[in-house]
Amino acid sequence: MKAINLRMTYIRIKKIQKQEYAYLVESINTERGPRQKVKQYLGKVHHLILPEFIPSEKSENTKKEFLNQLIGNHLKALNFNQTNSEIENEHIVISLENYSMQNKRSQKDIVLSLNPGFLCQFTIQRILNFKKTTDLRKDGYTLANYFKEAGLQITEKEFVQFYQLL
Repeated sequence: MKAINLRMTYIRIKKIQKQEYAYLVESINTERGPRQKVKQYLGKVHHLILPEFIPSEKSENTKKEFLNQLIGNHLKALNFNQTNSEIENEHIVISLENYSMQNKRSQKDIVLSLNPGFLCQFTIQRILNFKKTTDLRKDGYTLANYFKEAGLQITEKEFVQFYQLL
């Protein structure tokens, strides 16, 4: 009988003909050793470089409002424009309802590479779906890692505010 244990899910970047594409990959243990299983195609990777300082505007009551504001602040620093339900520039549109990210022309899914992380529907939903446990230290480490993996810079004060909204 084969024992298969799920270990972790992460984003993997594949370079195909000089272009990068993001995939959601699950690492599993098998009798032959660790293996990767592609769970989902996430989209073409668009690299953006965030400035060192991102202005902070906060007036949120829910974790979704908080996250929308945080994402909006990051993308406004990159000359994106925000309406009530979307953030966009001349090439990219992001829905603040379901966090889909698409190329305006092709309507294909994309992933934004922000500093060391990848902002996409998966990384945003993972932050939103995070549930508190009784282990504050583990929660803090896990949630901070989720923000980092999404490429979102968050101050200690903002982090505490978000955690309190959970």
